[in-house]
Amino acid sequence: MSNTNHVTLAAIHRYDLGVIICKSCNEVIATLPTDGYKKFYSLCNSSICIDKNKEASK
Repeated sequence: MSNTNHVTLAAIHRYDLGVIICKSCNEVIATLPTDGYKKFYSLCNSSICIDKNKEASK
């Protein structure tokens, strides 16, 4: 389950409706100014997430 509840309200006030979420730990990495609500997935800089992604790609 993602942890975007605290970011969603702040993003609406700044018109940053795009959210970048870590695909490994579901933490919000950043928000982006977009025309509507959009979710993008990437990896955060956590060593745990990077190591997990390396193991999955083997």
